[in-house]
Amino acid sequence: MKIALLAHNKFPIAQPYAGGLEMITHLLAEKLQQKGHEVDLFALSGSDPGLNIIPLNHSSVNWDSLEEKVNKGEIAGDFIDNLMYSLALSKINESDYDILHNHSMHHLPLIWGETAGKNMLSSFHTPVFEDIHRGLTAIKKPYKQRFTTVSAKLGSTYAEYISDYRVVHNGIEIKNWNFYERANQSQVCWIGRICKEKAPHKAIQFALKANKKIVLAGPVSEKNYYKEYFEPYLTNKNVEYAGHLKQEELNRIIGKSSATLFTSVWEEPYGLVIAESLASGTPVIAWNLGAAPEIITDNCGIIVPAFKDNLFVKAIQQITGISRVDCRKRAVNFCDVSVMVDGYEQLYNEMCFDNPGIKLQIS
Repeated sequence: MKIALLAHNKFPIAQPYAGGLEMITHLLAEKLQQKGHEVDLFALSGSDPGLNIIPLNHSSVNWDSLEEKVNKGEIAGDFIDNLMYSLALSKINESDYDILHNHSMHHLPLIWGETAGKNMLSSFHTPVFEDIHRGLTAIKKPYKQRFTTVSAKLGSTYAEYISDYRVVHNGIEIKNWNFYERANQSQVCWIGRICKEKAPHKAIQFALKANKKIVLAGPVSEKNYYKEYFEPYLTNKNVEYAGHLKQEELNRIIGKSSATLFTSVWEEPYGLVIAESLASGTPVIAWNLGAAPEIITDNCGIIVPAFKDNLFVKAIQQITGISRVDCRKRAVNFCDVSVMVDGYEQLYNEMCFDNPGIKLQIS
């Protein structure tokens, strides 16, 4: 099968990942390739050269000059995004793809997908952000393209826009995550982007109240939040910030911790850190928000009523009763990448079966 994967244009698709969407896009492209599909990944230059990358920021365009014009207010702020996706869709239209799988979060592919027949699949990894809303409200039902969401919880937020969608949960490469049978019971960890909605400062507060050392890792995505809420704790000997790490280093930190604290204060669409923690054998404590209750069972973690701080601290003290073997089993059975790829492949096959011989085209 010849497949075009359309990535978003905010960060390259390469390690260390800026976030979960980059990791999922990379893993999907890699796994589809390994299964014998011909895969082109439309993504920013600087993405993993091991994949067949077709740059969204094509070298024929002077992107630096355009960026300067945007900064000066001489052209619209979304001009660059629109140009990148217009060029990509034009190239896709010229090629003989069986499937276009859209992960862009941009309105143009959603609108263009309605001219592309049922060979277009759009996957939603985020809430209905403004640009996605623009695309969905611009097209008419019944839709020709197919849709997926990465969790049932996320799907419920799209229900008013799309009544027919498939849930394909995210997955990780379980075999690349070493299982740690024993952990340091005096240590917990927190992994993610350093930003307000992820609330790492709350994880620090909870860990210290529970008399635990906490190790945190992840990129700083909000500098003001880092300065005001995060950095002041770094003088505490029981708070360690390890920086933005690659998978192997994250695995070691998670695996040696007695628990992963998942403190996101918004409806997290999935939460790949949960899957990575369980794969390492480390139970997870999370608020009853977003997709966390879909992933975490009583055998692998504790779900805490939202924003009950005292109960979160109590959960840290109780988490040692959970089997690390059971955590790993949950990851293997529910979070492995093979489950995700099989779900998407099944949809690809359904779409091609429903529309044999249909090729992507603008009419």
